[in-house]
Amino acid sequence: MSKDENIKTIRFPVKTDEKLVIIANKCGLSKLDLFMFMVDYFYKTKKDPRDLNDELLKNAINRKTDNIVAFIRTQEQELLMPLKKDSERIVSSQSKIVEYFNQYIITHNKEQKEAYLAQRKAIEEIVKYLQIIDRLQLEKRNLKARFKSILEHYVSQRENLNVFAKQADKDELVRFAREQLESL
Repeated sequence: MSKDENIKTIRFPVKTDEKLVIIANKCGLSKLDLFMFMVDYFYKTKKDPRDLNDELLKNAINRKTDNIVAFIRTQEQELLMPLKKDSERIVSSQSKIVEYFNQYIITHNKEQKEAYLAQRKAIEEIVKYLQIIDRLQLEKRNLKARFKSILEHYVSQRENLNVFAKQADKDELVRFAREQLESL
């Protein structure tokens, strides 16, 4: 049998060998394979096998966490803060619009309503006065027509009376004309 040149031996205490056997059995590996995997692991990860707390892993996680927090802060400064300020300005503008609306528009609407009611009342009064004027003009026309009829009756009767007519006939004509005028 030839001697393998790649095989090296390490001497370690029996307690450590027992631990190595337990770990190898748990992983289903031989002690040599387990040892080779452990060496590869520490070589690739550059971890210190004496460091049980995994400081490199913690540092890497902390760096990643710091990067994420920095990214979130940047996003907050670039996006969220301006968005919040814009929202506050919009809310402020809307409050001013509502205040203006309440102060001026509602007051204006109230004034318009009052003006409309006043106009409506004035128009109703005008209509009432126009109706009265119309009725009075109709009465005036009727009165003129009746007066004309009385006058024409008086004139025709007066012409029928001659110089020799009795005073009683003349008085009767005047009395009749006066009664007719009184009944107007």
